[in-house]
Amino acid sequence: MQKKTSNKPSAASSGQILLSFLFLLFACAAPCQSAWYKSNCPRSQKQAGVWYFGEKAGIDFRTGSAVALTDENVMNALQATSSICDSMGNFRFFTNGRIAWDRTFSRMPNATVLDGYPGVTQPCLIVPYPGNESLYYIFTIDLITYDHNDSTKYTTKGLSYTLIDMKLRGDSGDAVSAVLNKPLLSPVCQKITAVANRDQKGIWVIAHKWESNEFYAYLVTNAGIASPVISAVGSTHSAVSKLARNNAMGYMKCSPDGSKLALAITYDKLIEVFDFDNGSGKLTNPKSFHVAKSVLNPYAIEFSPDSLNPYGIEFSPDSKKLYSTVLDYLGGVFPRRPTYIFQFDLVNGLNTPVIIDSVAGVRMNAMQLAIDGRIYLSRTNNHNSKRDSLDVIYNPNRLGTACNFNLLQHVPGSRFDLSGRKSMYSLPNFVQSYVNIPPFTWDSVCHGNNTQFHITNTANIDSLTWDFGDKGTSGIPDPMHEYASPGKYWVKLTEKFNGQAYTDSMQVSNYPLPVISLGDTVLLYAGSTINLHAGGGFTDYLWSTGSPDSVINVNSQGSYWAQVKDYHCCINSDTTFVKVFEYFIPNAFSPNGDGINDFFRVNGLYKNIDFNMVVYDRWGQQVFQSDDIDKGWDGNVGGQYCPPESYVWIVHIGFLGQDIITKGDIVFKGTVTIVR
Repeated sequence: MQKKTSNKPSAASSGQILLSFLFLLFACAAPCQSAWYKSNCPRSQKQAGVWYFGEKAGIDFRTGSAVALTDENVMNALQATSSICDSMGNFRFFTNGRIAWDRTFSRMPNATVLDGYPGVTQPCLIVPYPGNESLYYIFTIDLITYDHNDSTKYTTKGLSYTLIDMKLRGDSGDAVSAVLNKPLLSPVCQKITAVANRDQKGIWVIAHKWESNEFYAYLVTNAGIASPVISAVGSTHSAVSKLARNNAMGYMKCSPDGSKLALAITYDKLIEVFDFDNGSGKLTNPKSFHVAKSVLNPYAIEFSPDSLNPYGIEFSPDSKKLYSTVLDYLGGVFPRRPTYIFQFDLVNGLNTPVIIDSVAGVRMNAMQLAIDGRIYLSRTNNHNSKRDSLDVIYNPNRLGTACNFNLLQHVPGSRFDLSGRKSMYSLPNFVQSYVNIPPFTWDSVCHGNNTQFHITNTANIDSLTWDFGDKGTSGIPDPMHEYASPGKYWVKLTEKFNGQAYTDSMQVSNYPLPVISLGDTVLLYAGSTINLHAGGGFTDYLWSTGSPDSVINVNSQGSYWAQVKDYHCCINSDTTFVKVFEYFIPNAFSPNGDGINDFFRVNGLYKNIDFNMVVYDRWGQQVFQSDDIDKGWDGNVGGQYCPPESYVWIVHIGFLGQDIITKGDIVFKGTVTIVR
């Protein structure tokens, strides 16, 4: 909780504050986060925090470090799977495209015959239903099966979707029977990817039609799945021969920032990259690289046309580099040629890739960026010859071999051990926005707080320097820094490894605390109530009374505090004292012209009121009336002195403002005696 600039709430109300804070913490969590935007709201981006894939393999990234999981014993997945957590990292479920399992590894009863074919490259993808954390879509892709007697005929269920409701089966989740295996498009390639749209309120799900050059982009919002945006661009994915049917294979990925899309057309040996407009859903500006034929490829002689094919695809966290695995996909049980890993610097296009490494005797297929900022690669030969580790590109934002393939802290061959489980060809498929992770993050953006900085990927750093943008520096991995004044500061992190420096900069905003002023003392008339205002434009309010409203109405004397939170989740509070107003109405006056107590009037009332006072003699005759709060009775009526005796008075007060609220006019009554 942030520092307060005024009086703190009482200790008696601290429990209310804690409960409110916990509520706000979960209310702030959002399924999609803007690109590297930072607020102080307790939020997370851990939807891709748990992986289940391959032969009962798993990884947990939620603590910030990858930990192998050995608790799942139900799934063997040859190709890509999909798993999902909520935004705070609570694991929900996973699927291989045919079956969905819940968080206890039990099958969801209505989700055991999904239309995904587990042998295609990307058979499934889980996409949250925007605006409802209980609902998820599973998009599935079926195999294109050709007729053995007629090569022009085939069958496939194509691209379909199923709705999962996590409220079913006691919050364990199940498929909604009415939304099971709903068809979208057929025939399609074995590729599907997704990324958040520009305003972060929806998710684009993108597939490629078979025997076509058309991309179909479906926008998923809280209104459901919209009609597709179709882009006819790039190469046609089709088969001119039986082997060319493998053009349906190969991965397709959006860049984490949503600006690009890349894919592998496996048999034709093509890697293609497109600009993606995540506002409109359109793909444009195709760029293509042919693994064997590119005249600019210095390795063209080695890559004979019948040997190596692109397959795995992944972007770096900064979306500026593209990686692809190129392998002997059809070479039998054991590959005849090594698997190569290409890195493309997208600033320079696709013409000058760098081979960052090659590995003989094994096929590296799937590639997936994780929330720890590293790219993991599956290792296998076929479904009978599997490996119990993953290859790792430890620093994918760094150019060339400095990306450190299987090199960790100067130790070569540093793979990720799966604790006896196997990867096969598979890794999970995610909405790519969930791995849009900045090089460093920070906690607390509200002025007066210490800002804690964290490095996302700590691999291969010999030394480092932080420049906080205000002449402050640090040389430790997770420093804490307090800014002297609110403002925007360019923070620079410089990492050094093997004598080379790598620098990342991001702008950090240090926001002022929200301004709240209740006033020191507020006066209250007995018998009335008054509104207390905490101010407008804040996202959340909490009063000492427990009210979450911006205005409360009080009718008793005492201290009242209000706590407000703004869009950036900066919190401030203020306290006021409501005091019952002590006005004075005399019970006697002496209208003798000596300048002392010559008039009868009500003293100390607010001016902003509707006022009326009437005075009666003992026979009930009116002797004085005034609507002017400053005009008092001088003891005369009609120019004649009234006798020295008691008189009855009645005062009516109506409040003109909106803050003081009564059921009617306030009425005061009493007697006053003239003394002569």
